[in-house]
Amino acid sequence: MNYLGHLVLSGTNNQVLFGNFIADSVKGKSYLNWSKKIQKGILLHRCIDHFTDSNIYYLRGKRRFYDDFPKLGGIINDIIYDYLLWQYELKHQSIDLFDEIKRFYRVLDDFKIMMPENIRHMYSYMRRDDWLLSYQTISGIKMALNGIGVRTKYSNNLSNAFDLVEKDMDNFNNEFELFYKQIKTEVSTFL
Repeated sequence: MNYLGHLVLSGTNNQVLFGNFIADSVKGKSYLNWSKKIQKGILLHRCIDHFTDSNIYYLRGKRRFYDDFPKLGGIINDIIYDYLLWQYELKHQSIDLFDEIKRFYRVLDDFKIMMPENIRHMYSYMRRDDWLLSYQTISGIKMALNGIGVRTKYSNNLSNAFDLVEKDMDNFNNEFELFYKQIKTEVSTFL
């Protein structure tokens, strides 16, 4: 899952949310240098990643990108899952993502001074361009995909990956819904 998915699954504790957000930059046992709740968020992030990387429904979507975008299937599917999360919540309205995103930004703004430098740098762009809100639209997802393609020097037209999603949207949606139900259960036992 990408940023939005991780934040949504963080629960209501602000320190856990912050820890989940910075976790990719916290390596090995260095998470022990943080407070207990931030440690929990870092470990939650690792739990989500581990669950995602081995989930049959997630893997089906990821593999659809291999022919056209070798080595980037997981990155692409993570971003697509933030789009599918938006679509799911717009349909089911189990949470109000508009309000939750405002809360995420407020919390992260409060913790900005504690962010590792690389995360703080990335967050400034996320906040400025409102990535979390933009993930609800096809144009926002395509922009995110293009940004990844340029930053990784892989492709300047990674947005074409969304064409594969549009051709198989029913399967992506069904797989996401099954995955999301499972990961929410997994996370509820962790939190």
